Amino acid sequence: MKKRNLIAIFCALAMSLSLSAVALTGCGDGGKEDPDTPPVVDPGDPDTPVDPDKPNPPVDPDKPNPPQVVIGLPAPDRGHYISNSDLLVDGETRWLVYTTNETAGEQDNVIAVRKGTYVTGEQTGWAYGEEHIALTGGAGAWDEYIGSASIVKGEYQLGGVSYSWLMAYSATAQADETQSEIGLAVATSPDGEWVKVGTQPVIEFNAAELAASQTSLGCYAPSLVNYNKESGVRIFYSYADQYGHFAKFVDLDAANLDTLSLSGEAMVPTNGQVSGGDSVTMFPNADFAYDATSGRFYAIKDYSPAASLAPSFADKLQLLYIAADELITTDEGAGWVSVRQWDNTDTLDGMYERLYGACIVSDAYGHTDGATAAEIVYNVCDLEMDNADYIFSQKLMTFEVDYE
Repeated sequence: MKKRNLIAIFCALAMSLSLSAVALTGCGDGGKEDPDTPPVVDPGDPDTPVDPDKPNPPVDPDKPNPPQVVIGLPAPDRGHYISNSDLLVDGETRWLVYTTNETAGEQDNVIAVRKGTYVTGEQTGWAYGEEHIALTGGAGAWDEYIGSASIVKGEYQLGGVSYSWLMAYSATAQADETQSEIGLAVATSPDGEWVKVGTQPVIEFNAAELAASQTSLGCYAPSLVNYNKESGVRIFYSYADQYGHFAKFVDLDAANLDTLSLSGEAMVPTNGQVSGGDSVTMFPNADFAYDATSGRFYAIKDYSPAASLAPSFADKLQLLYIAADELITTDEGAGWVSVRQWDNTDTLDGMYERLYGACIVSDAYGHTDGATAAEIVYNVCDLEMDNADYIFSQKLMTFEVDYE
């Protein structure tokens, strides 16, 4: 399900139980010195005596210690950020997709993937592996400045080759990251090679044709749902012009991506219990999941308007649901039903005043069939008044909430 470079999104728009960074093993200090035996490394407390008859391998000063297993969401390295997540559960594997910067201290976005495996022992939970750069922008292409992405499992073909995963990603040719559009890519595995579908976006934003401002953000924050768990994919996305930020969707028959079969676009309704402080009800930066058991679509969205202090990211999240039939009819029904809304005072760790860019953890097809609770992954970051490099403080946190 999602997202995009939020410094652009929420400048235009002008929680918390963290599971990250819990070490499974001790850090160690490289072992003890002993003139009669080679240096050894104790995998636990470095002050604990080591049996010299059963030493660990010698420490090689030219090679770093092997990485430790970390339970919970990964934390960004120094000078990097993690934002705009999409988290799917595929059997006994989790796939975390997010936006990060390729170069420390720079805002050169790429789409990255990490594979999560459930481990047990002294510490139990999901452990995420090394970062894999899944997609980068094309120099001089429509997608030179890449934003956010969402992936979904299914049955897809491109160029006569079968693929199991589809990605929708936002990008633009504009250096100021306005006028974003949405493209597609496919892969046999999320941590494998991703192949872009064609050389043009599948969802376009033409400011002139739409009579939109040149500074409009356009189409961003894609969120994919494979509604038939085969090749029928609904592409939700956020749409921003001079009038506000809303949500739209198109349906895609992705069986043969050499011949794209797209429906017309539809606007996600905003009636019902949708919270926001604008004169016009908006639906910004939303992520969607489908529950076939209840016949509902769930969505989590940012509050609008964004907070006034820099960074002007959202400081509230809202989880809602709507009857699936109401998305594809012009008849106004009950609209969205609010499950809950959060700000930082509702979370266990209230030190972060920005809550934004959330996703609903779903299965590999974007479904939550029969679930009675939702796991939410969301972004936090420092305020500019506390940290001038707040962009590089963006990281992920998570919590769970009952649907009823």
